[in-house]
Amino acid sequence: MRYRIIDNLNEYAATEVLLNQLPQWRREQALKFRHEQGRRECALSYLLLSEMMGFRPLFGTAEHGKPFISDAGADTNETHFNISHCKAAIACVTDNDEVGIDVECTGRYKERLARYCMSDEELRQIKEAADPDALFTMLWTRKEALLKLTGEGITDDMKTCLTSARATGVRIDSGVNNEKGYAWSVAYRVHSS
Repeated sequence: MRYRIIDNLNEYAATEVLLNQLPQWRREQALKFRHEQGRRECALSYLLLSEMMGFRPLFGTAEHGKPFISDAGADTNETHFNISHCKAAIACVTDNDEVGIDVECTGRYKERLARYCMSDEELRQIKEAADPDALFTMLWTRKEALLKLTGEGITDDMKTCLTSARATGVRIDSGVNNEKGYAWSVAYRVHSS
């Protein structure tokens, strides 16, 4: 499993230059974003994946909309991937097994949302945290990375997904970059030897 997070987004070329580096199908996807920031993030996430894979992959879409590499015969065993982006960072993970990654800007904590998606224990931890916003965002990215790994996306059991059967055999690494204002998590399967 390999993952990479870039958070120096302004150091890259202008958005139009980035879009011109994309294959037509991905450029069309990027142009669906209404704002330049979204287009830029979409372009950079694909270019990061291409750099990590060593080629420009084509995507297919699984049952719940999770993308997969449809031209996996190109000199690599790492056929599974996941990407995520926010205004502060872009994250990408590749592996030869299912993976999930999420990156989110901090500053999203709202008690009403937390009550909807966090367990009682998680709510307690958030309320007692020195930085409730950072902890909320990190917990959110843990849940989303897990659900992206399973291919389900956001579900009705956000409160319990980290302790449910779907988390069995899955490791989730997480972190917060307070300086750049984002939290991230990567979920991957752990195989016993």
